[in-house]
Amino acid sequence: MRLLIIMKKSSDQSLAAERNARYLQMVEIYKNAGFKAFFSYAENIDDIKLSLNNYEPDLVLCGIDHLYENGNNISHNVHAWFEEHNVNYIGSDSIAIELALAKGSLKNRWQRDGIRTPAFGLVREEQNKYSEDMKRLLSLNAFPYILKPENLGNSRGIDESSIVWNEVELREALDKMRIQFGGIIIVENYLGAYVDFMEITCAMIEGVLGMEFMPAQVSLLEPRRFHIITTRDKDKKGTIVNPLEADMAASFLPIAKRAFAVAGVRDYARGDFIYANGEFWAIEINGQPMIPDQWFGEAAQFAGLSQDQYLVGIVAAGYRRLRAEGQLAQAFPKEAHALLRRTKFEV
Repeated sequence: MRLLIIMKKSSDQSLAAERNARYLQMVEIYKNAGFKAFFSYAENIDDIKLSLNNYEPDLVLCGIDHLYENGNNISHNVHAWFEEHNVNYIGSDSIAIELALAKGSLKNRWQRDGIRTPAFGLVREEQNKYSEDMKRLLSLNAFPYILKPENLGNSRGIDESSIVWNEVELREALDKMRIQFGGIIIVENYLGAYVDFMEITCAMIEGVLGMEFMPAQVSLLEPRRFHIITTRDKDKKGTIVNPLEADMAASFLPIAKRAFAVAGVRDYARGDFIYANGEFWAIEINGQPMIPDQWFGEAAQFAGLSQDQYLVGIVAAGYRRLRAEGQLAQAFPKEAHALLRRTKFEV
């Protein structure tokens, strides 16, 4: 079976070499599992077209959500493009990807379905909407707030200055964030002031009997006054991941199951949750998480999976789904079969 992995090269030169090494290691894992595995970078849709023509894959694992096409300014949802061009890919469909990226829309669905998520409001980009959006936020009176660009993931745009405690700080932080990032800003109640605060990440891979959830606690390696994990903390290994205690994990699973189901993700995903004030809160879902990844990998390890097993398990999830849909006739490699034997991801 021919497997093509497509990633986007990091613009941060200090990270590019490390990520490249991880991707090459990932390719070797798939080769050792019996796949004819290939790797390419893509900066636009034309790069993807070229890779598909060169490698003629049976299955594609792509870590990029949107790309532009050469010659125009139209951003394509990559999974939607795959669907339009009959490319078999691993991961959530284009609708789920868009919902996960639109944090406010997903939170509205969670609220509608009774899934606990912090009080929030959106500040739209249009200047004539600003007063209306501010009025709603102030009426919620859910200070302290934390501000995030709605369409960015991986904690981009977040640091301690993103926490605000009153209207003056809120207006100042909004002005800075709108200038820097544009787009919609999501403003939600910050739960980090509670003494029992805990951040939980939850990896998900589709198993034989449905979604398998692998939660873990995420902490800062060097604790600060407030628990804010920035992009730098993630990229520079400034976090530490620990297993949840068994009782805590058992209490957590019901909200995880509902939150992922409402998001509509499939094959694999990762969710961010918080425990605070004696309750679990759903924060966001990453419908296309980076792999290999510290958080995903360590959560899988606590569930008894090696790196090889969780990476091959993700491919097995997509393979199993596509095979059931009649989209794939190729046999799953025997080496991959052996690797996943007696796990919940066995094909």
